[in-house]
Amino acid sequence: QQSAKPGVSRRSLLLLLILHVRAAASLAIGGALGRELAKARPVVVHVWDAKPAELQRYAIDDVSMACREAGATAVLVGPELVEAVAKEQELARGNFPGPLPVIADCALKDLVESPELCAGAAKLGASAIGIRYYEEEEWGDAGGLEEALKQAVAAAEASSLAAILLGEFGAAAGPEGVVGGSDLAARVGAGAALTRGGEEGGAPALGCWDGSEEGLQRLREAGIGGVVVKNACRGDLGRGAHLKSPSPAATLVTKLVKAALSKGSKKIWAGAGGTGLASDGGGAPPSGG
Repeated sequence: QQSAKPGVSRRSLLLLLILHVRAAASLAIGGALGRELAKARPVVVHVWDAKPAELQRYAIDDVSMACREAGATAVLVGPELVEAVAKEQELARGNFPGPLPVIADCALKDLVESPELCAGAAKLGASAIGIRYYEEEEWGDAGGLEEALKQAVAAAEASSLAAILLGEFGAAAGPEGVVGGSDLAARVGAGAALTRGGEEGGAPALGCWDGSEEGLQRLREAGIGGVVVKNACRGDLGRGAHLKSPSPAATLVTKLVKAALSKGSKKIWAGAGGTGLASDGGGAPPSGG
C-alpha cells in the first residue's frame, strides 16, 4: 500500500501539470486574440451544425484546419464543438500558421445564472467567451444590461478567458450587432463587439456577415473592417466530408475567409473558381440560422 502512494501522487502531479500547461496555452492564445482583433480586417469564423453529436471527428478537423490555413483570426463555436476544435487547433502549435483561439458562444443569461460555465469552457480548451445578448427582450434597460455584461466578463477573466460581445447575434428579426457596441465593450472590459456601423474609439468593431457579396459590401461601406462570418458551413459542417478532403464545408470556409480578407473585388476573386462566394462547388448549400 505504501508503494502505491508515490504512484498516485505522480499521477496527480502529472494531471495537474497537464491542466496547467493547457491553461497557460489558452491564456497565451487569449491574449493574442485581443491583439489580432485590433488589426484592420479580423475574421472570426462562426461554425455551427444542426446535429453536432452526429459529426465525425475528421469532418470537424477539416473545417478547423481550413479556418486556420485560410487566415482567420478565431473560431466561434457552441459549447458542443469547443473541445474538438480546440484539440485540432492545438496540433498546429509550433507550426505556421499556429493555433487559432477558440471562442465559446454563450448566452449572457446563462453566464449570469451560472458563471462556472466559463471555467468549464476553459477546461475544454476555449480561449475566450462570446457573450450573446439581446437588448430589449431580456434586460429592459441599459443599466441592467451593462451590469450583467460586467459580471459575465469578470467570470471569463476569472477563468483566464478573453471576452467579446455578440449583441443581437442570431436575432430572429432585425439587424445583428448593436449601435454603440464598441463603447459598451470598452466599458465592461470586453475585447471586441458586434456592431452595426464603424465606430471610432472603444473596443474593435466587428460586423455580422452572411457570406454574400452584397452583405460584405454593405459592411465595408459602413466602415466595418472586421467580420464574424455567421454560420460559415451553412448548418452542415459534415456535408460531404466522407467523400473528399478538403470537404465542401471546409472549401466554403476557405472561400469566405479569403473574401473577407481581400481588399479587391470579390467577384473577380470568386470568379477564379467559377463559383460565387456562397458556393463550395458542390451545389447550393442549405440555409442556416
